[in-house]
Amino acid sequence: MSKIRHIAIVSPQREKLAEFYKKAFGMKQVEGEGGAIYLSDGSMNLALIAQYPGRDAGLYHLGFEVEDFEALKKALKEAGAGSEVQKRPRNREAEYRVLDPDGNAIDLSTHGWPL
Repeated sequence: MSKIRHIAIVSPQREKLAEFYKKAFGMKQVEGEGGAIYLSDGSMNLALIAQYPGRDAGLYHLGFEVEDFEALKKALKEAGAGSEVQKRPRNREAEYRVLDPDGNAIDLSTHGWPL
């Protein structure tokens, strides 16, 4: 089975976004090819790509499996999240959603995908 290798976000403020993901989710900056800033959680990477004229910023959303919502809420606020953590409707896969500093939606869930 194929697995997601990375998610890419085009951002006009890559350094600020990198600091947010490192502080809020404990991601580590890793080496990579090209001009992106690469972060990793150990199994999946996030590529933060510079925005330039003709390249739109953003993505639809990404999701993180988390262990402790309460501890994460504090980390998200301290890291500069673009919103408060919001409860999602019951008919959604993720229980919560928050926005990063660029306004990209991040789904937060305590469980992985069913196999």
